Amino acid sequence: MFNIFLALSLSLLAVAYSWLRQHFRYWERRRVPHIPSTLIVGNIFDLLRYRCCFGEQFERLYNHEAASGQDFVGIHVLHNHALLLRDPALIKRVLVSDFSAFASRFERSDSVGDAMGSLNLFFAEYDVWKEIHNIFSPLFAHGKVKQMYPLLQEIGSKLETHMNAWNFTADDACSYPWAVVEVKELCALFTTDIISSLEFGIAANSLANPHAEFRRMCIEVNEPRLWRLLHLFTIFFVPERVRLVRAHLYSAEYEKFMRTSIEYAIAERMRSGNQRNNLIDIFIALKRQAANGAKDSVLHQSDFFVAQAAFLLLAGFDTSSSTITFTLYELAKQPELQQRLRAELREALLKGSGALDYDTIASELEYMRMVVDEVLRLYPATSFLDRRCTAEQGYLLKQTSGNYRIPKGMPLYISVLALHRDARYWPRPLEFDPERFSAENRKLHVPMTYLPFGAGPRGCIGTLLGLLEVKTGLVHILKNFRVETCDSTLPEMKFEETAFVLAPKGGVYLRFVKDKIY
Repeated sequence: MFNIFLALSLSLLAVAYSWLRQHFRYWERRRVPHIPSTLIVGNIFDLLRYRCCFGEQFERLYNHEAASGQDFVGIHVLHNHALLLRDPALIKRVLVSDFSAFASRFERSDSVGDAMGSLNLFFAEYDVWKEIHNIFSPLFAHGKVKQMYPLLQEIGSKLETHMNAWNFTADDACSYPWAVVEVKELCALFTTDIISSLEFGIAANSLANPHAEFRRMCIEVNEPRLWRLLHLFTIFFVPERVRLVRAHLYSAEYEKFMRTSIEYAIAERMRSGNQRNNLIDIFIALKRQAANGAKDSVLHQSDFFVAQAAFLLLAGFDTSSSTITFTLYELAKQPELQQRLRAELREALLKGSGALDYDTIASELEYMRMVVDEVLRLYPATSFLDRRCTAEQGYLLKQTSGNYRIPKGMPLYISVLALHRDARYWPRPLEFDPERFSAENRKLHVPMTYLPFGAGPRGCIGTLLGLLEVKTGLVHILKNFRVETCDSTLPEMKFEETAFVLAPKGGVYLRFVKDKIY
């Protein structure tokens, strides 16, 4: 009996091994340039072992010797056959020119069991995404963002109050009072207060109370707990199994918090009748529209409004706070660049009698723009992009060794981090040099090699607001302080392996020296 069982087991293992060998020879059989993969895990073994973050994993594949000189290469993301795009012209076709053939992302949540996770601009399937995009794009248009600027200034003033209350050190080594601060947390408090105020009309008070509920929820939703990693793993790599695993993008606690907060904000706004030109006003208008509109509209789906709020809070505070952090880190390492930026700020503050209006901060601070653009090149908040082929007949790719038709459903990946650090397009790519984005040098950029906010119809809808957040935070910090490296400052930036967006590992510690320029 044992011998029979052993023989059967060995036979099953042999069949499974043979199937896996054939499955992972997919690209070889089709004579498509590819990166050799490992059985079961494919080409993402480093990511699964927490040896790198998402962005670094796709950067390593982009730079693999087997990919050198290729416009695209075949890879395996676990069991999924996938393509990694390397040619800017091909990337443009996928993201822009032939968008209709790649209209959805690969990752997705369960539209039935996780409405809050699936009903947002990032994860929604094309038909739902299109309706949501049409509804909310006016909120992030130039005119609306400009109306939000006074609220950003208000939070900026609170940031200054918070920083002035620090316990400063005064000694002979430095003629100005100073304090060593963990920058990522400081910036996260600031951006959490901004998003909660701008989008929801709720005072999060994170700067005044770092343990306030809004801030606590933003920390909680990013905690790399086992169940959350399992759910995110399924959503990103095995999306066809999200219903089986009952995968949720957010924790139950975060979902409950968002439902309570949004219901309260809507009820309070309707009671008061006040207009703040933010997300809650749009929610109220849409609720009234839905009451008289088509029953099949996305507006009638469960948790639709809460889903938008939940994702905007998560996306808005994390990406902007990381960008401000990386900017201060690079400026601290290069004092001469920081001095030039602070000189530009001083001139603008003198001209504006101590205040900067929207037009000044949004478009007239040229060196500020150069600095932020270079930070987003070196540390793109969205470090990789993905699309899924949605064309019924697939999509034809031509290569020197023959043509390949991408089948419907296949994922395609673009390493934004690798593109931004490719020496073919960016000489001395690891060097922080804002001059790359001077008016003259911008003309020399190869199109589609700079994608910090994506490109095409599914590019980031909140680009204007995100940039305004970053610049506002930098203004209110740098007009009062200069930043310097200290003994706790990382000599080289390392990224947190469990984070979806690029985030500094272990925090960023800098010395903030009181040195007002106005």
